[in-house]
Amino acid sequence: MKRQRVRGETLIGLLVGLSLGLLVLAAGTRMLAQHLRSHRLNLQDSHLNHDLRNALDLMTRELHRSQYVANAWATRSPTACRDPFCDGAEDFSIQGNRIAFGHDRNHNGQQDNNECLGFRLVSGALQSRTACWPETWVALTDPLSLQVTGLSWQLQCTPRSGWLHRAVTLTLSGQWPKEPTRSISLSQTIHLHNDLPAAVQTLYCP
Repeated sequence: MKRQRVRGETLIGLLVGLSLGLLVLAAGTRMLAQHLRSHRLNLQDSHLNHDLRNALDLMTRELHRSQYVANAWATRSPTACRDPFCDGAEDFSIQGNRIAFGHDRNHNGQQDNNECLGFRLVSGALQSRTACWPETWVALTDPLSLQVTGLSWQLQCTPRSGWLHRAVTLTLSGQWPKEPTRSISLSQTIHLHNDLPAAVQTLYCP
């Protein structure tokens, strides 16, 4: 009875198989890394968009009520404005990336110290004004998690039968900290609810 020879794998065959296995493993690892990186970037973009949108919504809500005063029918007419929310630049003004305004939060017809509001951009952080005097600002965003790179305002004034309707186009830009390529910009036109007498146009719509 003849014995059958059992042939094993040669060293070269083992090396070729090992090399092919390593190539497949490397390709799989690369694909996984790309997938994880894409997921991370999408997550960053989602957070960035969410944070910017929240800031934009907050500013929109506040600006809608700009220069509101209780019982405006008694103090405002097309030829005059006789209340503390339309008698100076602190009631509504835009300078660079800073906007200041006020509104009658407690509906008492008087301008209390916490009724001078506003927004501005300082060192990558969006700030909100909380007091008239001394002028006080608090941070709304943290530059470590959101770098605000741009804040601009464009005012449009439209006369309407003796009154002045105003709209502010707000553009807010931001980026993921230390990653300038991960940036986004949002823009919105905000129609101010409280029209002003045309008599004060030179003060608030230069």
